[in-house]
Amino acid sequence: MTVLEFFRKYDFESVLPHLDHLFVVNSRHHLSDASIEVFRGIYNHWVNECEPKPTDFYIELVSRWEMTNSLIDWNCSVNDKKGLLYSAAEHKDKIEVLGMEVNIRDDVEISEVELAAGLFWEMTYYGPKENG
Repeated sequence: MTVLEFFRKYDFESVLPHLDHLFVVNSRHHLSDASIEVFRGIYNHWVNECEPKPTDFYIELVSRWEMTNSLIDWNCSVNDKKGLLYSAAEHKDKIEVLGMEVNIRDDVEISEVELAAGLFWEMTYYGPKENG
């Protein structure tokens, strides 16, 4: 499945508890009401108004986000046929990311809704930018 297919499978309200959990684990605080509204707007925009760009890149998930050290571990990376390129958070074209297939390592235990939350967390890691 692509990133957008995961997002379209789960509405923002289903993803929100898992997204908030990632914020608590990584920053030790819950999402503020204002942040929730910004993120809800971006998520709904991507789900309802964006069509992904064709791409040869794909996402590789090698561990859950809770098991990483921010900016050191690359648990979620953009890859091409030759292999690892960079962290998915660093990919500037978010609409292209929406069209990327998601590969999950066999040893990673994660539900689809947790994956949707983690992918959204990754895409908005450097700030809530819609890019599309």
